Amino acid sequence: MKAEINKDIELVQVLLYLCEQQDNTIQCINNKTYTTAISNWFAPYKTHPAVQITKDLICNENFIHIRPLQAILSLKEITANPEHPLHAWGIAVADFRKASGFDAFFESQTDYYRWILDHIASCDFDTWVDFIDTYFRQKPDAFRLIVCPLAGNYGFSMEENGKNVAYTVRFEPKYDENGIPDWNFDFFAKGIAHEYAHCFVNPVVEAHVDLLQKHPEFFAKHKDVPNFYNTDYAVINEYLVRAFQIRFMERNKTLFPSFDIKKEYEYQRKAFLFIDKFIDALREFEATEMNFSEFYLERIEGLFAEATGN
Repeated sequence: MKAEINKDIELVQVLLYLCEQQDNTIQCINNKTYTTAISNWFAPYKTHPAVQITKDLICNENFIHIRPLQAILSLKEITANPEHPLHAWGIAVADFRKASGFDAFFESQTDYYRWILDHIASCDFDTWVDFIDTYFRQKPDAFRLIVCPLAGNYGFSMEENGKNVAYTVRFEPKYDENGIPDWNFDFFAKGIAHEYAHCFVNPVVEAHVDLLQKHPEFFAKHKDVPNFYNTDYAVINEYLVRAFQIRFMERNKTLFPSFDIKKEYEYQRKAFLFIDKFIDALREFEATEMNFSEFYLERIEGLFAEATGN
């Protein structure tokens, strides 16, 4: 399989950038090569209705994280349905695309996009993705790996034409403080494992939020978890995918011999206090023949009890 840079994802990222709501959208604006190109091309369209509606959605409807991505990937359905809550947004976005010449902008960035994709072409995506599918003992109908120069680190699934399509959107490249791109493929692989795991973990956790509500003492212990994980189920999603990314790197250490696993453990323990227990639980899962949902339901409350001593 190959990674792609997706025109629709770039369209919505341009809109988010023009909204100037970085405290909420948290885009990777150190990428001056790309942000300068966006600013120069789209400056006359900063007051376009699509920008204004998007900004209002961000400020009032929590239109952040995966929501703008899912919306832009569903734009055809949104604009075709006058009853859809994002219909006005969809119509405005379609007009912005035409009025601003977005398609021409995307074409103007072809060399830059190709430069990114050429740099990551050596990554063994097939091996990474096959490992993840095998680990969770299930597979979507399709998997799409999207690289985004402005934002990323999202994993989600969507129903498309009766099929379950899993998306992983990853930011690349990372630029250092001097504006030099840092092609850290260990970090890139770990991030793909993390985000793709969300496609397997989130549906299971979020289908059983009642189990989490019985253990408020566990969540009360967490003071340093980033505030955008603002629900109990988001915290558990993160526990599990972060535990998995560690197991991914441990199980594939021959592929990533220079990865500092000790440093990774230390980093995750700072906010996710009981990460070791979740990693141990995944080791237990690996030794079973259960599917992930069965294992989660059998094990999660025991993890809470072990962590809190209750």
